[in-house]
Amino acid sequence: MEILLANIEFLIAGAVAVIGGMAYYFRSKTPKELPPPPPVKTEEKAPSVQEEKKPVAAAEPKTLKSALAKSRENFLGRLESFFSKAEIEDWEEMEEVLYTSDLGPKTVQDLLDYLEDDLPAEARKNPQAVKEHLINKLTSYLNAVSTEEGTCLKGLDSELDAKPVVWMIVGVNGSGKTTTLGKLASLLSQKGKKVMVAAGDTFRAAADSQLRVWAERAGVEIFSPENVSDPSAVAYQALEKAKSQGYDHLLVDTAGRLHTQKNLMEELRKMKRVIQKLVPDAPHETIIILDANNGQNALQQAKEFHQALDLSGVIFTKMDGSAKAGVAFGVSNELELPIKRIGIGEKLEDLRPFKSQDFVESIFL
Repeated sequence: MEILLANIEFLIAGAVAVIGGMAYYFRSKTPKELPPPPPVKTEEKAPSVQEEKKPVAAAEPKTLKSALAKSRENFLGRLESFFSKAEIEDWEEMEEVLYTSDLGPKTVQDLLDYLEDDLPAEARKNPQAVKEHLINKLTSYLNAVSTEEGTCLKGLDSELDAKPVVWMIVGVNGSGKTTTLGKLASLLSQKGKKVMVAAGDTFRAAADSQLRVWAERAGVEIFSPENVSDPSAVAYQALEKAKSQGYDHLLVDTAGRLHTQKNLMEELRKMKRVIQKLVPDAPHETIIILDANNGQNALQQAKEFHQALDLSGVIFTKMDGSAKAGVAFGVSNELELPIKRIGIGEKLEDLRPFKSQDFVESIFL
C-alpha cells in the first residue's frame, strides 16, 4: 500500500513538472520569435466605378463593299480574265459568265443585244469600252425603278396621311421574313411610331413565339388572338384594333409558302381583299422578302408573288453571305420592282436602304 501511494505521488510530481515547463516555454517566447503579420499593401486600392467601366471602342460599321465581297469575286472576278485581254476576239467567255451569274436569261439577252447594238464593231473589241457599257446598262436597270420615291418605305422613309399605314410582308420559308418584319418594327418604333404587328402566320408553331420576341425587343404591340387559325381573320381583327386605338403602323406577318403552292397563294389574295374592306387603299406596302442565296430561284419567287399580289417592292436578305447578288439586276429589269432594303448582317443597322450607285460600285469598281 505504501509502495502504491509512493508511485502515485511520483506520477503527480512528474505531471506538475511537465505543465510547469510548458508554461515557462510560452511565457519566455518574445514577440520577435512569433511569425510576422502579413504586410499591408497600402499602394493597392479597389478600382472605382469609373475605372471599372472603361469605354469600349465601337466596332467599325460593315461596309457594303466588304459585305458584297463574295458576289464581287463571283461576278467581276470571273470576268477579269475577259476584260484583261488586249483585244476581244469572241464573246463566248463573257456570255457564259453572264448566263451563270444569276442575272436571269432575259436580262442577259438584253445586255448582249444592247452591247451589240450600241457599240460599234471596233469598240466591241475594246475590253475597257465593253466593261464600261456593261456597268452603265446594269446601273440603268436599277435606276429605272430604284428612284428615291421608289425605294422609300411608306410611313418610314416618307410620310403618309393614312393611319394606320399597313404593310404586308410575304415570302417563302427560310427567307428571313419574320426577322425582317421585326427589324422593320424596330425602325418604326425608334422613330416614335405606335406600331402593331399581326401574327398572320398561323401554320408554323414557332412563328408566334418568334414574333413575340421581336415585338418585345422593338417595344411594339403584338396581335395574336387565341383559337383563331384563319390568317385573314387575324389580319382583319388586327386592323380593326389598330384603327380604333390610333396605331400609326400595322405590320402583317404571313406564313412562308412556296410560290408553286397555288392554294396558299390564293390565301394571300384573300388576306389582301379582307384588309381592303376596312382600308380600301391598303396594304400601302406589299413587300416580298427574298434570300439572295437563292439566285435565279428568288427571281422566280418574286415573279409568282408579284402576279398574285401586285408587290410594291423587294427586300433582299443575307446579301453578305451570298455570291448571287446579280439577282437584284434581274428583279429590277424583268419585274420592274424597286429594292426597298438589303440585309447585309444580323444587326438592326445591317438592314440598309438600297442605293443603286453604291450597290454597283461595290461589285464592279
